[in-house]
Amino acid sequence: MAPMVRHRFRVEEVLALASLHPEARLELLDGEVYEMTPPSSQHAGLLDWLLHALAPKVQGLAQIRVQSPLYLSPHSLPLPDLLLLRPREDFYTQDHPRPKDVLLLVEVSLSTEAWDREKKLPLYAEAGVPEVWLLTHKALQVFRRPEGRVYGESFAVARGERVALLLPQAELLYHPPL
Repeated sequence: MAPMVRHRFRVEEVLALASLHPEARLELLDGEVYEMTPPSSQHAGLLDWLLHALAPKVQGLAQIRVQSPLYLSPHSLPLPDLLLLRPREDFYTQDHPRPKDVLLLVEVSLSTEAWDREKKLPLYAEAGVPEVWLLTHKALQVFRRPEGRVYGESFAVARGERVALLLPQAELLYHPPL
């Protein structure tokens, strides 16, 4: 029996595939392609709440992107739920943002917490994304100081507590509508 050959996909291959199937929400993680399920109403509502809470605080300081690609490497193009990006005149129309452009990355992790922790978080750390939030049912998990495939600092923010972003002018009162 001939050995099985595993194909590791590249960003350009997945972008070509996505152009053939624009309705599919494809995410490339470490060479593997995943089709994302549509967000639940809770997921969408929490994302809306975050936008409502963060947008006025970062106006003029950051650009906000929702469920859009982030180019981590030739083999990883995830679709984070929310990105705060360094402002750019072209609004990233010429190419997808990269880790050096990210001020904050948020994953709403209601049904995907284990997946986000085990699969995505190491890729974000390895790429040098400076701050990642996982919004779970229990708390807001904050990860900072990427070191290899882990974050050197992590802590939980409970309902009613405040969290300062690495973007110094922005602070969030964590009071989600759950």
